[in-house]
Amino acid sequence: MILSELKVGQTASIININSIEPVMRKKLLNLGFLPKAKIQLLRVAPLGDPIAIRCANSAIALRKSIAKQIIVER
Repeated sequence: MILSELKVGQTASIININSIEPVMRKKLLNLGFLPKAKIQLLRVAPLGDPIAIRCANSAIALRKSIAKQIIVER
């Protein structure tokens, strides 16, 4: 499943972020978006974009287009 399919409050583990462009992938890796890292969907903006994610005790806002490229498993 992809990250953007999670519902608010659900948690998952990151499986793959390789389809993201290299510059953004490096930023996400530095923020703790590592394989097998636990993430939780905190909030979705009223119009659906961006979404707030908790990863490694940090809250991060992501565009939905980026969240669609992050593969997770529940």
